[in-house]
Amino acid sequence: MAHFDRVIPPGGEGKVRLRVSLKGFQGEIKKSAAIYSSDEQNPRLAVSVQGVVKTLIEVRPNTAVTFRGMADQVSEHVFELVSQGQPFHITKVETNLEGKIDYTLENIEDGKFYKVKVANKLRQGNYNGFIKCLTDLPQKPEVVVRVSGLIEGEVTVKPQTILIGKLAAQQPERTGKVAVASNRAKPFHITKLIYDERLITVSQAPMADNEHGYTLEIAARLGSVPTGTRQQTSLVIETDAAPQEKQEIQVHVFNTVDGTARVQTPKPQVPPQPSAGQ
Repeated sequence: MAHFDRVIPPGGEGKVRLRVSLKGFQGEIKKSAAIYSSDEQNPRLAVSVQGVVKTLIEVRPNTAVTFRGMADQVSEHVFELVSQGQPFHITKVETNLEGKIDYTLENIEDGKFYKVKVANKLRQGNYNGFIKCLTDLPQKPEVVVRVSGLIEGEVTVKPQTILIGKLAAQQPERTGKVAVASNRAKPFHITKLIYDERLITVSQAPMADNEHGYTLEIAARLGSVPTGTRQQTSLVIETDAAPQEKQEIQVHVFNTVDGTARVQTPKPQVPPQPSAGQ
């Protein structure tokens, strides 16, 4: 937050006051700000505030936990809560990621040193949330550690969203490509592709430079999309690498004129019939 004198008389002096919120920070910190004025010789001035934040409870190694990779390959994470002077006790541990992570609290040295072990439970998918440790220290009633996960399944599909069709009136029709690859570098087959055949077509071919993957080319059926509108549909991919895992791609189909395309809500239809993989 900044407060400053808006008008400074010739030869006078002005003040700029910067207030920095240090909630959630620990250790070295540096914040910058830019001051703009009508001074033709120096219209922009950069200033910075830096220092070291000393907290009552230190979180080591940091205040964020990230799981990235396949479920059976990501390791357990441990963060430590250490008193920097005043003793404290953890009265409760909360999270908004129930069912996605597990955690255990260990009392290493009562009132001074605690460990929290965090493990991923999700088989596939992404999440963002927190673990909150409530304490009996009035000056520091809670410690929040951010937790995120990017958990891959047996097969990776990229990108997760594509735009196809007539994106601009003066541009050629656009198709989209999706890469389907094994995370274990093992051969597999696409067993089923489920999509709305009224709106899109899908063709598949082995990857040219990867024997353990496929490229899907997706094209729009613009005859089913009224001119000047866009519709959203999906493509579901099933493989024999992990029959229980279904990969879903969001597909936005455009039929633009004069640079605009309004969103059209599709009318209820009979569910699309699955198309067998080639």
